[in-house]
Amino acid sequence: MNEKLTGEARRKIILDGYINNEPLKDIAEKLGCSLASLKVSASKLGCTRTPKEAADFRRGFRIPEHKRQDYYQLMTSGQYRSRECAQILGILTTQSRVSE
Repeated sequence: MNEKLTGEARRKIILDGYINNEPLKDIAEKLGCSLASLKVSASKLGCTRTPKEAADFRRGFRIPEHKRQDYYQLMTSGQYRSRECAQILGILTTQSRVSE
């Protein structure tokens, strides 16, 4: 996409990318812009991810509210990785694990 995108096409790509939970790096690559520029544009459109949503996206799974405190305690005091904590708490099973 070497040609300059119109404003409407740019907005559509950003909104579709956020709705489909695409990585920000991929959306920025489609637009041919930097991550910072993408984040500013997304902020103006009102479609940014909350810090909690962003963490869930990076992690690859969602932590239920009733297990959140246990999860963070295992992360900090137990020195476990996020996937290990999820398996210990039964959030992730070994079958649903994504290959690392």
